[in-house]
Amino acid sequence: MKRSLLALAFVAACSSSEPAPAAIDTGAADDGGEDTTPKPPIDPRLFDCTAPKLPPRKATATPEACLRDPKCKTRLVSGHRGAGGDLGRIAPEDSLAAYRAAIVMGLDIVETDPRPSKDGILVNLHDPTVDRTTNGKGNAADLTFTELRALTLKTGELQGDFSCEKIPTLVELLTLCKGRALVLIDANKTDRVDLLVAAIKEAGALDWAVFDTSGLDKIDQALLLEPKLMIMPRIGDAASAPAILARYKDHLPVLVEIDAKLFPTTVDLVHAAGTRTFTDVFTTDVGVKLGSPPSQYLLTYEKGADVVQTDLPDLVLGALGRAPD
Repeated sequence: MKRSLLALAFVAACSSSEPAPAAIDTGAADDGGEDTTPKPPIDPRLFDCTAPKLPPRKATATPEACLRDPKCKTRLVSGHRGAGGDLGRIAPEDSLAAYRAAIVMGLDIVETDPRPSKDGILVNLHDPTVDRTTNGKGNAADLTFTELRALTLKTGELQGDFSCEKIPTLVELLTLCKGRALVLIDANKTDRVDLLVAAIKEAGALDWAVFDTSGLDKIDQALLLEPKLMIMPRIGDAASAPAILARYKDHLPVLVEIDAKLFPTTVDLVHAAGTRTFTDVFTTDVGVKLGSPPSQYLLTYEKGADVVQTDLPDLVLGALGRAPD
């Protein structure tokens, strides 16, 4: 597989003098109303193209052992597409800047969406087309890696300098996050399980990558290629829960994703199996919606979620008493 040195080039190109962080308004609504401002919760100079170095893992972050221990019950926070999807208020989704921002904030887990280019290079791109997130047009599967790399990422009203950002490869992302944050690799965007497993191994990220998909056959294929792989199957309906949990009782998933509508019965089944629940908050089924007061995110944990994934991870961190510095 071709591998870019963008992450290394980023370090070499950065200034040697570290700027003093400026106070940044989080843009959170005080009255509990919907938050529509794009202001970031942390100084962009800590993670954008002007950042002096790759960020270290936050000293106050959850202990590494807990991240991969199915029995650890510390409440964890996952950033959707890095530090928030759909052009959130921090960095372009699925960009390396978004994952640097997640690390700076101290997120435990980040999620990514790899799919192959025309010439078989896994890149991080949520949509099948490049239209929404870049200045290009067309299907990613019809574009070569070189063509994809030439595109410019859209930044909307985001604060910060993202001029150095390009569509990254999965290997680049894993290399960046290794030792800093657990990476959920959404395997629903491609059938090339071999490429996904190869990227994890190439990056040396077996301890930092989780194979995440609703396709149990994909999980089985991945485990045949690499038996030590961490997995996160998804349970979409209560009836399938017992069979899925039994299927992987000898390879205990590090996490199990469940839909909020399955609370609390399926939560109890997952916990009884000896592992943890992972839940998105992009639904009002658990009484949470984007822009809700930070305290509302605690309801999801109280209903049985061990990991909450969101587009506003700084608000969840704040609700847990782990607000970004």
